[in-house]
Amino acid sequence: MNDTSDRLFDRSVWLRRIVVALVVILALVIRFYDLDDLPLDFHSTRQMHSALIARGMYYQTRMDIPEWQRTEAIRQWKAEGLIEPPIMESLAALGYQVAGTDDLRIPRTLSILFWMLGALPLYWLARELVDRNAGVFSLVFYLILPYGAQASRAFQPDPLMVSAIIWAVWAAWRWSMQPGWKWAVTAGILAGLAILVKSVAGFFVAGAWVGLLLSSWGMKRVFKSMPFYAAAILAVLPFSLFTYYGLTISGEMAGQFSLRFFPNLWVDPVWYLRWNGEISSVVGFEWFLISLIGVFLMRQSVGRWMMVGLFAGYLAFSFALPYHAMTHDYYQLPLISVVALGAGAALSALMARLDGPRWLYTAAVIGVLVYWTGIKAWDTRVTLKRDDYRGEPQLWQMLGEKLGHDSSVLAITQDYGYRLEYWGWLTPQNWMNSGDFMVRELAGQEFDREKLFREQVEGKDYFLVTSFGEFDSQVEFKQLMVNTFPILEDTSEYIIFDLKNPLNTGGGSK
Repeated sequence: MNDTSDRLFDRSVWLRRIVVALVVILALVIRFYDLDDLPLDFHSTRQMHSALIARGMYYQTRMDIPEWQRTEAIRQWKAEGLIEPPIMESLAALGYQVAGTDDLRIPRTLSILFWMLGALPLYWLARELVDRNAGVFSLVFYLILPYGAQASRAFQPDPLMVSAIIWAVWAAWRWSMQPGWKWAVTAGILAGLAILVKSVAGFFVAGAWVGLLLSSWGMKRVFKSMPFYAAAILAVLPFSLFTYYGLTISGEMAGQFSLRFFPNLWVDPVWYLRWNGEISSVVGFEWFLISLIGVFLMRQSVGRWMMVGLFAGYLAFSFALPYHAMTHDYYQLPLISVVALGAGAALSALMARLDGPRWLYTAAVIGVLVYWTGIKAWDTRVTLKRDDYRGEPQLWQMLGEKLGHDSSVLAITQDYGYRLEYWGWLTPQNWMNSGDFMVRELAGQEFDREKLFREQVEGKDYFLVTSFGEFDSQVEFKQLMVNTFPILEDTSEYIIFDLKNPLNTGGGSK
C-alpha cells in the first residue's frame, strides 16, 4: 500500500484536530436539532414500545399521580413483554426520576450520546488498521451519514448496540495484538455487553473474533488458550442468563423467536432486490461496494481478515433473519460502522495516488469533504424539519376520553395502538395489518378472515380507524365492517364504528 504519512491529516496534527472537532460539533448539532419533537419520526412503533416500558418503570416509583393512571402505566409496561433486556428503558426511567418528569427528550439524548461514544473506538480502529487519513474519513462517514444521524436519535436499543459492537471489535483487535488476560477479559466483557443489548450483535462480534484470532494466532493456538475460553464465556454468559430468565422463569420471551426464520426467502429473487434496497437506503449501495474494496487496503493482513469476518457476520445475520433484512432498515445499522472502516481505507488509498502541488490537492480534498459533510448535514436537517409531531398527543387524548378509558376497542391505528395507549390511556386490541398477514402467511399460516373478523369484534364496544390507508387496503375486512356496524363518527382524522349495536342486516356477529 502507498505511503500517505506526508499527506493531509497524517501530515498536519492541527488540521486533523480541527477537522475532527468540527465534525463532532456538527454531528451533535444535527442530532440535537428538533430534540423536543416526539419519537414518531423514525420507526415510531419500536420507539413507542420503549416509551411505554420506560413510563411504566418510572410511574411505579411515583405516588403523586392518580392511582388508576399509575396502575395502567405499570400494566402497559408489563404487557409489552421482553424482546431484549430493557437497558435503554431503565436508563430512561432513571433519567425521568432525576428530572422529575417523563420527558421524552431524555432517552433521545441518551441514544445520541451512546452513538457518539462509538465514534472513539471507530477512529482508533481506522487509524491502526490504515492511517490517520482513514481515521478522519471513517469518522466523518459514521457521524454525518443522514440515516445514521436520524437513527441515532431513536429511543430503541440499536444506537447503544452499534456503539457496543464497535467497542467490542476494538477490544478484540487489541487482544489479537496483545495476547493475554487483560485484553481477553476486556474483549469478553464488551462482547457480552453488545450481545446483551441486542442479540444480533453476536453475528458481528463473532465474525470479527473469527477473522482476528484465526488470522493472528491460528486455530490450534486459539483453542489451547485459556484466556480465549474465559473471553468466550464472558461474551455469551450475560445473554444466556437473560434468555434463561425470559424463557424459563418469567416466560415473557416465549413468543420472541417465532416468525423470524424464513429460509424460503433465500430462493426468491425479490428478496435480494429488497435487501439491496435496504442497504442502499442506509449506507448507499455505492459506499457499500467501495467499502468491500477497502477490505483489501488494510495495512496488515489481520485487519483484512477482521473486515472479512465483519462482512461475513453481516451476511450470516441477513440470511438468518431474511424477513427483517428486507423490511427493517434499522436492522442494517451495524453495517454503518463496517462500511465506514472500509470506505475510510479506500479514500485513504485514493489520497496516496493524488499528484500535483500539495496545497492544491489538499484544498481540493478539504473542499470535497466540506461539501459532502455540509450537504449530508443539511439533508438530515430537512428530514427532521419536514414533519412536526408535537400536536399528536391532543388527538389521542381526545379519543381516549371520547371512547372511555375502560372501553373495549378494536382498532386499525398507527403503531399498533401505541399512541392511543401512551397519550389516550386506552389499550386497544389491534386488527392485523397487511404486513402482519404477510409474515404469517410466509410462515405457512392460513386465515379465514371473515371468521377472524367475527371473533375479534365479539364483545367489543368500538372499532377505531385512524390509519385510513391500511383500512382501505383490506377491502374484504372494510366491507364486512361497513355492512355490519353503524358509524358513530367519520372525520378526516378518525372513524369510530359502534360494535355494540350491529346493523339489522342478518350478517352481524351478535
